Amino acid sequence: MNNLLTIERAFLSIPAVKQGLQLSEFKTLQRSVENAQKRKFESTLDLSKVVLTAFEWFKSAEGQALCNEEGISWSSEEFANKVFGFQKSFFYKLTRAGKLDEHLITEFKLKCTELEAEGQTPNRTLEGLLKYAKEVEVSNTTGGEEGEEGKEGEGENEPQVTTRPQVVMSFEYKPDGIKIQVMSDGAVKMSEGTTPEIIKGFLKIMIQSL
Repeated sequence: MNNLLTIERAFLSIPAVKQGLQLSEFKTLQRSVENAQKRKFESTLDLSKVVLTAFEWFKSAEGQALCNEEGISWSSEEFANKVFGFQKSFFYKLTRAGKLDEHLITEFKLKCTELEAEGQTPNRTLEGLLKYAKEVEVSNTTGGEEGEEGKEGEGENEPQVTTRPQVVMSFEYKPDGIKIQVMSDGAVKMSEGTTPEIIKGFLKIMIQSL
């Protein structure tokens, strides 16, 4: 509930309205979802440390010596898949996250919490963290080169945590299993198998029902 007018806030504060719209239930479930996302993110961070430690041992003299003794010859990609069942892209994301400075991770979490307090949905995920880390790296590099000139625009290029696109409009026609969602970033998501012809027919039905 962002950008509400005074009259809208007053309306949503009426007990009968709050009960009818189940706002208390909604907020409780919303907090539960947010907490679950936080727990998942923390578990992923723990996982990144374990995977990185395991990979470093595998590459060490001790690890390679044991591999050679047993006739094991794995590439990094094979190691990820055979030991953990991970695809290469996810494995490298985990190892990259495992190497990040704890201060940067804490900073990322704080920014996520700030966005949540503002009613936004931050991308509190492995991908979101790595993107933020990359922005910090670029900012530190360019910041050092700009020198005194950069001070005038200080704060303008500060690394930001990305937010997840929200559904701003949704259409659904259950008989044909059609579902169309318009996201806040302009993207359009459609249910699998939805074709332009199906959409045209769906819109025709909507117009006729007006």
